[in-house]
Amino acid sequence: MKNDSGVSPIPGSLKVIAAAVLAALLLVACSGDSLPVHEDLSADRFQLVNQDSSHVTFPQDYAGEILVVGAVYTQCPDVCPRITGKMDEVRRRLDSPSDVRFVTLTFDPRRDTPARLHAYRSAFGLEDANWPFLTGSPDTIDALMQQLQIKSEVSSGDTTGTYFIDHTDQITLVDSRGRVRYRYHGSGTPPELIIEDIQKLRG
Repeated sequence: MKNDSGVSPIPGSLKVIAAAVLAALLLVACSGDSLPVHEDLSADRFQLVNQDSSHVTFPQDYAGEILVVGAVYTQCPDVCPRITGKMDEVRRRLDSPSDVRFVTLTFDPRRDTPARLHAYRSAFGLEDANWPFLTGSPDTIDALMQQLQIKSEVSSGDTTGTYFIDHTDQITLVDSRGRVRYRYHGSGTPPELIIEDIQKLRG
């Protein structure tokens, strides 16, 4: 049925639906969360241990927190210290907020024992930071690195002693629901870009 202008009126039920859709679109736009979802880790259960040998289930034990995740090995002479330093700069600029957790994973579990991770963490002055350094069995670490798309392989040296590893230079941003939202060039990304993306996830 048309009104006097010759235009068919919109039924009331459709108006309600249209209003709901518009509200949803406005909510998304206002949230500013424009980051894509690259990988969903929410159903994964990686059994790890931290620098104090306490058991951790990753990422479930950190549900509800935004995660800034770095992957390193403690014998790394160059890139890994820069990754850790970059993460620490982001942490300090954010003033250690309660909704963001910084996590370091090793992809060299054969050498990076909890004791070695504890010493490495202390060397960066992070003893009082709420920042776990995690290791686990080689199979578990390999599976987790595959999920995070971090590759590593021994480049030189004797695997029974001293050796060096070629690896992906990456910091990973995981949202509070356990979903990978961004992968950064770990040692080269300006901290303000990571902070900007954290703010997007905060909505």
